[in-house]
Amino acid sequence: MPQITLYELGPTRSARCRWTLLEAGLPYESAGNDPKILGSDELRRLHPLGKLPVAVIDGRPLFESAAIAAAIADLVPEQQLIAPPGSWQRSLHDQWVLFALTELEPWVWTAELNTLDFVFPVDQHVPAIIPQCRGLYRKSAAVLDRHFEQHDHLIEGRFSVADIILGYTLNFGDEFDWNAGFPALQAYLERLFEREHCTLVRNLRPDQ
Repeated sequence: MPQITLYELGPTRSARCRWTLLEAGLPYESAGNDPKILGSDELRRLHPLGKLPVAVIDGRPLFESAAIAAAIADLVPEQQLIAPPGSWQRSLHDQWVLFALTELEPWVWTAELNTLDFVFPVDQHVPAIIPQCRGLYRKSAAVLDRHFEQHDHLIEGRFSVADIILGYTLNFGDEFDWNAGFPALQAYLERLFEREHCTLVRNLRPDQ
């Protein structure tokens, strides 16, 4: 049994790693869980920027949530959370994960950086950029909406780590109500919420 420590914090991207561990059925030690660990010397020894998440697997540190989730899934091939390395399905995994991380997440992350003051003070915000971010996010969300009109999940019609990565990003976008008007995409996100081990936190707005 691999020895795994996950440095995590609530609803951050570490939720992807925690969800993967739960789906994999692997025990792990939870560390961090305090905003004070961000940027600390302890964390910088594992992540050059002192960020979360970080997983230490059998004594070896790994950072970036998508890399961690894939590594965890590869530990339990019998769970079929990710396709075998070298397969076409693994290339599809890479395709959709990179789509989520490059065509969706940057825009909602930039919007959040210019909305909340936990990274930049308000006087450094550039709110004029948010409509542009929204447009770019929704352009990619429309692609996914068409995909989910025909498929229940991203790859081969079954749940996988790719859905964990994308689901977090879509739920991030839902904080700004940027998924509105995409019914197939919204139904997909709802299917993810229904999974027993889902670690996503619903975004409740005044009209809900």
